[in-house]
Amino acid sequence: MEKLQFDDMKKTWYEIARYQEKEMDIKFELEIHKKLLDIFQVGDYYYYIFNPATASFEYVSENVVNIMKVEKPDDFTPQYVFENMHPDDQNRFLAHEQKVAEFFSRLTPDQVLKYKVSYDYRMKTTSGDYKWILMQTVTIQTDDQGAVIRVIGIQTDITNLKTNNHPSGLSFIGLAGEPSYHNVLVNDIVTITSDSISFTAREKEILKLILSGKTSSEIALLLFISKHTVDSHRKNILKKSNCKNNAELIAKVVSEVLL
Repeated sequence: MEKLQFDDMKKTWYEIARYQEKEMDIKFELEIHKKLLDIFQVGDYYYYIFNPATASFEYVSENVVNIMKVEKPDDFTPQYVFENMHPDDQNRFLAHEQKVAEFFSRLTPDQVLKYKVSYDYRMKTTSGDYKWILMQTVTIQTDDQGAVIRVIGIQTDITNLKTNNHPSGLSFIGLAGEPSYHNVLVNDIVTITSDSISFTAREKEILKLILSGKTSSEIALLLFISKHTVDSHRKNILKKSNCKNNAELIAKVVSEVLL
């Protein structure tokens, strides 16, 4: 299942890159370090260069060894990231990356270089413990049509800053005067496609909020209904979808959206 989901994730990255592979000018690396100083906060972090067309890291900084406890930077790959992500965060990661692809597809070629993407998730180290990782990425190479060729990303250990296990939302931070969009809802990309499942309008609304990581209490506040009512809808959704729990439900809906 994890391998299948990772393959789906690669398809999304290929879409962002518009299925292109281009060699990177070595001189371009000099600009990468300038980007780090200009855009990212310095902390306990590692950074990488990601090529969405090949779904690979072309470079990972040495500090990943200290933070994630891997033997060498080459061991840290996109597939490693996904497979060692907390199971409760994987579907949210998929949904966020789908939203990123959708967002960038609407930008002009000039705007593609002017946005930073930010959200967090939990990653398991080789020691078996989980760390909260804040991921921030910026496009550093595009073509004339705005296809993303290369991305520089920084992942910061924010475990000590977390007071609970609630994730931060997906944000698109505008640079060079572009507007920013914080805590973007990802439910726009979620559609119920199975003809065998007939959800009511309210159930679809609640399902979308579940997929965005909201608790029953949070959903109740957003929809101005009681938590008991939300829980009743959640039980009906699980029954109609023939799912035993939320994890199974989320996996089922995400697979229908991506396949």
